[in-house]
Amino acid sequence: MAIDPSMIGISLKEDDGLLAIGGNDNSCSLWDISTIQAPKLRFILPHDAAVKAVTFCPWSKSLLATGAGSKDRKIRFWHTKSGTLLDEIQTNGQITSLIWSTRYKQIVATFGFGDIQDPILITLYSYPKLIPLQQVRSPTPLRILSAVPSPNMTSICVAANDETIRFYELW
Repeated sequence: MAIDPSMIGISLKEDDGLLAIGGNDNSCSLWDISTIQAPKLRFILPHDAAVKAVTFCPWSKSLLATGAGSKDRKIRFWHTKSGTLLDEIQTNGQITSLIWSTRYKQIVATFGFGDIQDPILITLYSYPKLIPLQQVRSPTPLRILSAVPSPNMTSICVAANDETIRFYELW
């Protein structure tokens, strides 16, 4: 399997031998790599824009979350064994990162281009109800480019378009 440089979101679920790859082709491909010498394409998961945010749920064996760009602005939740779309939520901006909590049934999303009047940088959602629990707003049109969790999974570090990194304690 060759990795195309236009692919922009990757997540690995080692214990199940699954690899999810998002890309500029407006889809996320889900691969079975349990036999790395012979990877098998399981599903193509469609979106309406490039897929940058891809993450497997740490506490559910068959749940994948994906997030797409400015022309889509949706977080989608997929059943990895069947490729079925379980749910989706419309957001106010392109999704740049998705991070599941390991302690709570929650997922955090970061946003790039979005609502200029009321820029939302980060939203923490409950799962499966997808109720916003916390939001971080910006007085200026700031964009989050990417985010990673802290080693203890209590906070996230984000990189912003103003060449700063910021830390947010969420859990």
